[in-house]
Amino acid sequence: MKKQNILLATTVSLLILGSSCKKENKHEGGNPTGSKAVQFTASINGQIKTKASNDQWGAGDTIGVFMKTGTGLSNVLAANKSYSTTGDGAFTPSKTDQTIYYPENGTVDFIAYYPFKQILSGNTYPVDVTKQANQSAIDLLYSNNATGLSKTSTLANLVFAHQLSKIEFTVKNGAGVADLNGLTVSLAGQNAKANFDLAAGTLSNTTATADISAKTTTQTGSVLAEAIVLPTADASGKVVTFSLPAGQFKLTLPAGTKYEQGKKYTYDIELKNGSAGTPVAAAISATITNWTNVPSGSYTVGQDSTANPPAGTEEVLFTETFGTGSASTKPKVSAYSGWANPSWTFSDSFGTADLRTISAYPDNIHLWLPATKDASLKIENIQITGYTKLKLKYDLAPNAASASSVTDVNVISVKVNGISITVPSRQLTNADNNKFVTVELSNITASATNTIEFMGSAATNTLGMRLDNLVVIGVK
Repeated sequence: MKKQNILLATTVSLLILGSSCKKENKHEGGNPTGSKAVQFTASINGQIKTKASNDQWGAGDTIGVFMKTGTGLSNVLAANKSYSTTGDGAFTPSKTDQTIYYPENGTVDFIAYYPFKQILSGNTYPVDVTKQANQSAIDLLYSNNATGLSKTSTLANLVFAHQLSKIEFTVKNGAGVADLNGLTVSLAGQNAKANFDLAAGTLSNTTATADISAKTTTQTGSVLAEAIVLPTADASGKVVTFSLPAGQFKLTLPAGTKYEQGKKYTYDIELKNGSAGTPVAAAISATITNWTNVPSGSYTVGQDSTANPPAGTEEVLFTETFGTGSASTKPKVSAYSGWANPSWTFSDSFGTADLRTISAYPDNIHLWLPATKDASLKIENIQITGYTKLKLKYDLAPNAASASSVTDVNVISVKVNGISITVPSRQLTNADNNKFVTVELSNITASATNTIEFMGSAATNTLGMRLDNLVVIGVK
C-alpha cells in the first residue's frame, strides 16, 4: 500500500511537471505542436535593411524581441529573445531556444530594441555613450510598430527609430594649419548615461555629465568626427574642442542649439589661424536631419565665440516613406493604409496610381504612376505651424522600356496649395531604369494646413515613374 502511494505520488508529480513545462514553454514562445514561428524583417524609420550608425545592418547584428499582449510589457509571452541578421535585414533566432512562436489563438504585439543585451534590469535598458569607438554598440534603436499580428501573418516588419542623437564634424585644415595629423575632438559637458524604458519607449534618469571624445576617421582631405549623444533640449554654450599638436581650436555652440531624438547634426568645420595667429574654428555649414542629408545655413565662430547662426534653421518636418513590406496586391491609393503619416489624407483623382514593390527593392513600397495614363497623388491635411520657406525632397525612378528610352523628372509635376512649383530638368535614360534619384524643390510658401499634389499626365509620363520618400523641410 505504501509502495502504491509512492508510485501514485510520483506519477502525479510527473504529470504536474509536464503540465508546468508545457505552460512555461507556451508562455516563453516555445513551440507547441503545430505552432508557427515568427519571421522578422527590420527597417529603420521605414528604410528597409538599414541600421545604426552607418545605416547598414552588419553580419551578426542582434536585436532583442518581446512578444506580448496589452499595454507596455505588462503581459509578456516571450521575453528578450535574441534575433540576428547576416546583414540583409532578415532576422532569425540566434539559437534554437530563442525562437518565438505565435500563440494558437488571438493576436500579439512586438517590442524590439538594438543592440541586444543578455541581462536587463526589468524593462530598463542601460544607456552609456561614454565610449564612442564602436558607434553601433551605443546606437540605441527601438521598435513598437508591429502590432495585432497572429499565426496567419506572413512577416513581422520591425520599424526601428533612433532614440539618441548624432553629431558629425567634417573637419578640414585651412590657412596656417599644415595638416590634421593627430586631431582629436572633444564635446564638453555631455550627459553620458541614462535609463531607457522598453515598455514606454522613453529615456529617463539622465546622469554622469562628462567630456565625450568623438570617434575620428581620416578621409581624403578631411577628418570625420562622430559622436552619438543623449538628446537634450538645450546645448547652448557647450564647447567643442578640436585639438592638434600645434594647438586647440574651440567652437562654442550658439544659443538655441538642441539635440533631438533621432536627428543628426552635421557641421563642416575649417580650422585656421586668424590674422593675429589666433586659432579659429570656422563652421562653414550646419545641417539638422533625420539621419539623411538636408543642407542648412552657415556661420563662423572664433575661439570661445558666442556668435549666433543666421536666423532660421532648416528642420525635417515630415518623412513619408510610403511603407515597407509586401505590396503584391498592388493596392490603389484609396485602398492603401500603410502610410507613414496616417493623419494625412491621400487620394488619386484618376484612380490609376497604385502601391508596389520591385525586385531591386523587394520590401520598399513606393507609388507607381503608370505610363501613358493620367495618375496623381494628392496629400492633404499637412499641418505646419511656425515654419517658412518649405523645401520638398522626393525620389523618382523611371521604368525605361528600351536602350533608347529617355524621360525627365519634370514629367511629374508638383503643386503645393494649388500653386505649380517649377521642377528642374534632369534627364533619365535606360541606365536609370528603376533607380531612384532625388528631386529637390525650394522656397515654397507654407500655410497652416497644406496640400501637396504629384501629377503624371498621359501625354508626358510616357515611361511610367515610381515615387518614394517624400521629405518636407521647413525653416523655423
